[in-house]
Amino acid sequence: MLVDDSLPAPSAVPPDHGPSFIPEIKVIRIVPAPSPDGTETNPPSHADLIAGGKSPLPGSLAGTEKVLMHFHGRGDSRIILPYQRSGALLWLLVGCETEAPLGIRSFDVHGFVVASYDLEPCRVAEGGGGTADSTSTFVEVWTDPDVEYDVSVISSELYTE
Repeated sequence: MLVDDSLPAPSAVPPDHGPSFIPEIKVIRIVPAPSPDGTETNPPSHADLIAGGKSPLPGSLAGTEKVLMHFHGRGDSRIILPYQRSGALLWLLVGCETEAPLGIRSFDVHGFVVASYDLEPCRVAEGGGGTADSTSTFVEVWTDPDVEYDVSVISSELYTE
C-alpha cells in the first residue's frame, strides 16, 4: 500500500539537545585606530612593534608573539602560511595605503574558513584580529586590483588570568 502523506516541515529552531560539531572559536578583533589629528601617516605595524620588543596585541601573553610573515600585496592574493607557530592565537592584521573595502580569510587544509574579517574600509592603521586557531594553512585577500596593502601574520599564546 502506498501512502501519500506529506513529511513535516523542518523546524526553523535548532534542537536544544545533542552534540555540537561546530567548535567555539575565540576571536579578538583589532579595530584600526584613527589618527589623532586626522592626517594619514603610516603608523608602525604590529610586526614592527613586536620586532622592537613591544607587546601590542590585546589578549596575547606578552613575549610570546612571533611574526610568521609580513606580506606586501596588491589586489587579490593567496598566501601560504608558515607551518611553525608559537602559540594558540593566529593574528591576521591588514593595513591599506588607501581606504578601500578588503576581505581577508584564513582556511585550514580542507578549505574550511577558520577566520574571516571584512574591513569596510581597510585603513592605514592595521585592522583585523586574532583567532584561537592552529589549523590555518593559507590566507586569501580580496580587494580591488589597484589596492596595495600589508598583511602581518602573527602567532601568540592567549593571555589568561
